[in-house]
This record gives sequence, structure tokens and C-alpha cells, in this order.
Amino acid sequence: MDRDGVGAEQARLLHEVIGRAGIAVKHLWFHYFTLGGNAGEIEVEAYLHQALHLPSLQRDLLAHAANELIDQQPPLRAPYTSELLNRENAETED
Repeated sequence: MDRDGVGAEQARLLHEVIGRAGIAVKHLWFHYFTLGGNAGEIEVEAYLHQALHLPSLQRDLLAHAANELIDQQPPLRAPYTSELLNRENAETED
């Protein structure tokens, strides 16, 4: 895969990941900007749609920003019976 191919694949995967995590592009861009990223919000949107190439440093800052935002989200987990019963009991007490 050539350098342009790597950038396009990185953009595609980032777009997929933030979509699955429910992270808005505006939120991603703001966090990226606070980390020192210099692409504008419209440029980031274009990059995510593979309409604009960004240098690898900027791509990696975007990936870092996304990973930090994902790490801040509560982990997904399957509930145990006792947790559901406790939740049900708490709701009936209110």
C-alpha cells in the first residue's frame, strides 16, 4: 500500500470507528484541535470522507484524539441478573 493508500485507509477506519462510538465530527475535531492539530473542522470532515489528504502527523493526532474520546466512554458490558433486579428494585422505590 502506498502512502496515499495508507492515508485513505486510515481515514476510512477512523470514520468507521467514530461512527460506531457515536463521536460527532465536531467533537473529534475540537479534541484534536486542543491536542495541537492544525486542520480546520471542514478539512477534517473532508479527510474523513477521503476527499482531502492530511499529513501523517495530523492523521495520527486525529487517531489519538479519537482514541482518547473512546477511552472516556463507559465500557460496554452485559448485565447480570442481579444488576437488572437491583435496577428494577431501585426504579420501583422511586
